[in-house]
Amino acid sequence: MKVLVIANPAAGSGRGRKRTARLVRALEARGHAVELFATRAAGDARRRVAACEGSVDRIVAAGGDGTLNEVVNGLADPSATPLAPLALGTANMLAVALGVPRDPEELAEVIDRGRVRRIDLGCVGTTRFLGVVGVGFDALVTEEVRRTRRGALGYHGYALPILRALRRYRPPRLDVRLDRGAPIACGFAIVAKLPNYGGLFAVTPDARTDSGHLDVCLFRDATIRGLLRIVWPARRGTLAARSDVVVTTATRIAIDSAGPKPASVQVDGDAWGVTPIEITLTPRLVPMLVPGEAT
Repeated sequence: MKVLVIANPAAGSGRGRKRTARLVRALEARGHAVELFATRAAGDARRRVAACEGSVDRIVAAGGDGTLNEVVNGLADPSATPLAPLALGTANMLAVALGVPRDPEELAEVIDRGRVRRIDLGCVGTTRFLGVVGVGFDALVTEEVRRTRRGALGYHGYALPILRALRRYRPPRLDVRLDRGAPIACGFAIVAKLPNYGGLFAVTPDARTDSGHLDVCLFRDATIRGLLRIVWPARRGTLAARSDVVVTTATRIAIDSAGPKPASVQVDGDAWGVTPIEITLTPRLVPMLVPGEAT
């Protein structure tokens, strides 16, 4: 079997090189041909995956959710080649949701003998995602991260970007249409396929990777004070009980700014652009390798 390992040396705290090397050795010990490709800049993973598509049997994203997002967006046919994450990032939201082991030797067993689970694929326009889309404050933070990041990040690396985002933050006014329904006014929107958000919060605790719908959380009060009020409920997974939060599901979502300026958008934890956007879903399309015997 031919395995392509796309490795992001800057993922998480930047300590993943040894774990990636252990995975490569474990796969080679099982008789597999492994190509290790280390990214140096944004877009490298996408280009390498596109060049190798059709000539490899498995693709491993050794990095965080952003690395996996690049891999998925580099594939001409995201339904064809089974994928596996080696969780080296800060949150590793998809790997956690799928129960994929962090240990390289255990992951080699999953790549070798695990089963394929097909998960939903979301799209913001033509950009694919597997985890989460945020419109509002979190997207502003990702813009600061992109502007200031130098090498490894980790949770501590978000402190300064959050402070800088707070200094220039003005709550956006958003109109959100769910499945072409009437617009819902809010100031912060999260659309997710995963129950954990950033590895810290349960914003959409009922979300599942293969549910066939998008889980939506809309915050009506997106002032700084309003956002601070929802931190603890978001940790506990009780946002649905609040009158100033809308928690629901949809399969097609349109989000636009109702104010004078467009709102910032992040996709799978990376800055993407600004509103307006339309989010769609293709159910159970992407083959992910997960623990369990193949059938």
